[in-house]
Amino acid sequence: MNQLTSKFVLYLRFWFLFICLNFNLSTYAQTFINFESGAVFTGINDIRNGNNGTLFSLKNDFSTSVSPFLRLRAGFLINGEHYFSFLYAPLKIIESSIREKNILFGEKDFKANLPIEVVYKFNSYRFIYNRRIIIKDNFKFGLGLSAKIRDAGVSLKNKELFSENFSIGFVPLVNLLANYDLSQKMGIDFFGEGIIASKGRAIDISLSGRYILTKNLEGNIGYRLLEGGADGTNRYNFIQLHFIFASLNYSFDKKNKEL
Repeated sequence: MNQLTSKFVLYLRFWFLFICLNFNLSTYAQTFINFESGAVFTGINDIRNGNNGTLFSLKNDFSTSVSPFLRLRAGFLINGEHYFSFLYAPLKIIESSIREKNILFGEKDFKANLPIEVVYKFNSYRFIYNRRIIIKDNFKFGLGLSAKIRDAGVSLKNKELFSENFSIGFVPLVNLLANYDLSQKMGIDFFGEGIIASKGRAIDISLSGRYILTKNLEGNIGYRLLEGGADGTNRYNFIQLHFIFASLNYSFDKKNKEL
């Protein structure tokens, strides 16, 4: 068992124990599925690969265009207090350009004045638990933990060379949820996840307006910020991505369950 797997298993054990201490065996659960899509805009995407690698910007050096994205989430809410979900959030940005300067990426030197393609990938998988600690008629607030696995990296390719630095990593996050109902059909939703360390950070926050379409279906329109990165000896990457999104959330009818 490698170090990443050991950390992930240990974290999930703690996460599971924490959850088990917070609810009874007799529960009232409501399952849901959520689909989110829209457009992502690059604010910052600075990249370096290798101790002496070239620092370049996917935003400024490659004129990153607007890209589509999607997120899929499924989960359930127990007793109106315990929120569980699994998130699949793939993201890939592909850009091409002709640079006037060489790019040293890893151990390969990509020469200037040749068309070069950059692929930036940041796929995220998250197990999320949130405990509602404030529940009022029109306001809910909760805190929780998220276990995130990210499959991310960059590849460069021209007609002569190809190099990539994709890797898989585990990141524990703290999450925060807030819902405010403006009326019986409308509301405002906030959800944020993040962690800050000495060599980097990871932040994912969203703010949206909610409208109840039917008994089981509601829609949201909002803004999401994905920000962070890592400053390592051999790798450097910091991003600031802006998302404009619309989402649909379908909740299945509530049923009593013995878990």
